[in-house]
Amino acid sequence: MMETESAALQKLEVELRTVKARLGGFRDTLAAFGAETEEGATLAVSRRVQDKLKKEQSTVEEFEAAIVDARGRVSAFEEALKLFPREGEEIELRAGSQLADVRRVLKEKGVPMSLAEILVAIGKSAEDVKVRNSLRGSLAKYAQDGRVFKRGEAPDTFGLIEFCSETANKG
Repeated sequence: MMETESAALQKLEVELRTVKARLGGFRDTLAAFGAETEEGATLAVSRRVQDKLKKEQSTVEEFEAAIVDARGRVSAFEEALKLFPREGEEIELRAGSQLADVRRVLKEKGVPMSLAEILVAIGKSAEDVKVRNSLRGSLAKYAQDGRVFKRGEAPDTFGLIEFCSETANKG
């Protein structure tokens, strides 16, 4: 999409240059008429050139507006592209966060783990109800949204989405 918008933007900029050149040509033509516009034929031509000048000025304004719009779209595409992870870059989780630690532990283990095992592996107490419920809620929300984690087959068991794709690739 961005390539299409960039190409459209370049085309608009070329067309704008053409229209501005024509506008300059019409202005130069009017200036060349100067005081001679009092003659009948010259006066009629002068008015037609003025009409063309107005039309070209209107076209310039349209192209400038279209270019501003196209630049805005290209800018939005560029910003949206920055939201995608770079190749090899981990997604979704801030480095050093509890969920990043959970992902690291699950990757190291290579299989889904129970919530209690996860808590112990990240250095938290499996007996602390607030910590357990908080982590369970976070993991469940990510799993429900289909982001990073997935629910295991056993209750309170979580794994990584990539476990599913690795299993599919092996089979």
